Amino acid sequence: MNATVRKTLNFLRRLVVAAIPILLFFALWEYGVRFLPKGVIAPPSRIFKAMFAEFIRTVPAPNTANLTILGHMAKSLNRVLRGYALALVCGLTLGFLLGTYFRPLERLMLPFFRVCEKLNPFAIIPVFMIIFGIYDKEKVAIVFWAAFWPVLFNTQEGAKNVDSQLVRAARSMGASKFKLFTGVIVPYTLPSIFTGLRLATRVAFFMIIASEVIGATSGLGWYYAQQGATHNLELRYGTILFITLLAIIFNAVFGGLEKRSLRWKEALLV
Repeated sequence: MNATVRKTLNFLRRLVVAAIPILLFFALWEYGVRFLPKGVIAPPSRIFKAMFAEFIRTVPAPNTANLTILGHMAKSLNRVLRGYALALVCGLTLGFLLGTYFRPLERLMLPFFRVCEKLNPFAIIPVFMIIFGIYDKEKVAIVFWAAFWPVLFNTQEGAKNVDSQLVRAARSMGASKFKLFTGVIVPYTLPSIFTGLRLATRVAFFMIIASEVIGATSGLGWYYAQQGATHNLELRYGTILFITLLAIIFNAVFGGLEKRSLRWKEALLV
């Protein structure tokens, strides 16, 4: 058996093992609903049927802001990606600066940043709504605020804890500051960076849905709230499952990128 076939079989085996608890969960859900009062929880079979009908819908349903569920998904993802990208750029830049060449600035600014991080994002959503309104700018700002801190602190901590022996060895071989940064500091910091990215992904999805539920005219959070207002249990629970699936997909993407990046790091540090 060659290596490719063996890897494929191992992947399929892991996939089957991972699917068993999920299938059992939905089976228990389907069976357990009949013991609950009617109108509390919809069974998975009806949820999947309703969601499938929504996904293939080409004409928006009434009271959905003239958008299908895929249109609302596009709105939410656009806001998430814009806020997340801004948090990524600012968090990585400031994290590397504080963790490497600007230690006095770190001692000055880090306590303030820690206090800002502790502010409850839900508590400041009304502040963002007053400043930016209830449209895209407010949602992007909320995602940025929530995702910025894990990226910043994990990057700063990783850059600060780079092995000093590696730094001295690179300097002794005449490495410039740029080469030292790209060839030693960045590869060594990658595990911490990806930890921050995964945490930022989770809070970004969480906050975009929360902000859209509280005040919006489109997006998956708004769509979820509308289904609750019209007592459509199937689509309400289906939207929750769909949002969860999107978060899992994004985490899987970052997991794949992390594995590739860490192989690059190992190659550079050999």
